[in-house]
Amino acid sequence: MKYRILFTLVFCVVSAGAWAQGMMIKINYSPSMPLGNTADFTSNFSGRGANFEFLKMSNNRFGFGVEAGTVNFYEEVPDQLLESGTVTVHGNQFRYMKMTPLMASAIFFFTESGPVRPFASIAAGLSINTRTRNMGIFVEKVANNQIGFRPELGAVFELSDYVGIKVSGKYYQTFENSAMPSQSWLGFNVGFVMLNFNN
Repeated sequence: MKYRILFTLVFCVVSAGAWAQGMMIKINYSPSMPLGNTADFTSNFSGRGANFEFLKMSNNRFGFGVEAGTVNFYEEVPDQLLESGTVTVHGNQFRYMKMTPLMASAIFFFTESGPVRPFASIAAGLSINTRTRNMGIFVEKVANNQIGFRPELGAVFELSDYVGIKVSGKYYQTFENSAMPSQSWLGFNVGFVMLNFNN
């Protein structure tokens, strides 16, 4: 339910300002590689990732906004033990890790204009993480919210004054708390960009 509310709010903000000057909207496909504790739990590269960004541009080089996304990692690990109360189960373990970052972001373009616009971006906020181990009828699930941040480097290739293609790399890092260790992953983003810079 909370995801529907968030989506509705983001949609309303975008709809109200999409045609105003100084806006940038990015819709990204984001295959990702787990790192650190995330890779210890699920080591497989994932093609199940996407994120959405809405930015208000102060000028042609700097802007700030919000980001929402999701990435899902999965791995089948053979010859594992799962203990639940007084029962111990042995067999193949199915591991799932889902991260949903919701962050405030800022972006800086290195050039004023041109067909290729390299940029750097940084974001910080919340990551809603869910870790699941599944062995037959036994399921162990931990859901937790962690504070996190992410830097990004990339470029926008402008196809016209209003449309572009984006490629970038995003490194996500969350901070450990009592329920879950820190998590990290690297996202490789390819996206569609709607532009309307102030002139």
